[in-house]
Amino acid sequence: MNHPTGRPLVYGHRGARADEPENTLRSFRRAIELGADGIELDVRVSADGHLVIIHDAAVDRTTDGSGEIASLALADIQALDAGQGERIPTFEEAMAVCTVPVQIEIKAFESVAALAERDRHTPLPDGVVLTSFSERAVEEAARLLPHVPRGLITHHPGDDMLARALDLKADWVCPELKPGLDRALVEKCHAASVRVDAWPAADEEKARMFAEIGADAVTTDFVAAAREWLAPGRQPA
Repeated sequence: MNHPTGRPLVYGHRGARADEPENTLRSFRRAIELGADGIELDVRVSADGHLVIIHDAAVDRTTDGSGEIASLALADIQALDAGQGERIPTFEEAMAVCTVPVQIEIKAFESVAALAERDRHTPLPDGVVLTSFSERAVEEAARLLPHVPRGLITHHPGDDMLARALDLKADWVCPELKPGLDRALVEKCHAASVRVDAWPAADEEKARMFAEIGADAVTTDFVAAAREWLAPGRQPA
């Protein structure tokens, strides 16, 4: 599934995280302006059952507030400043601005049921992939949303990663750059019809290595730079 130009797809990690407050509408818009092929974002559920876009279980790191998302109502969550006047967006708000494919990382297990309920009245758009480090969450996504592609995120690339992905009926694996992530593993994934989104594409060396081993996509904080690093014909810096 490489980009038509021959390079891996570039997913903006929490939007354009290097440039804007992460997981905000501003960050998603900026990533798209910079040429991201897709957006990676994180979902959790508020105390009153709303899907919201935030990485951490608590709001403390990314806002001027404190407390656990699961114990806060949406109104309280959206009263917080998530950076530069931005708010923690709802899932609906994020979907309205993300005009490119979206990788939805499930950070809280209950998000799967909430996404399935939403899908019943407003189907998830084409290009969505549901991903998680949690095998339980990926299994639940397969049960409740079998028509939506899924991906297993892992810190441990290798044959066991692929075996687990196949057991989970995952369409993607999202391995961290660790020993074992090489061309041979990517080729095994492709032979099993599993695509590979490698991370983190944090600098030119890593991004180009991901391209060289045949990764279908990379996830990066640095959208504009990654597009330059991966440009066909570019000479190493």
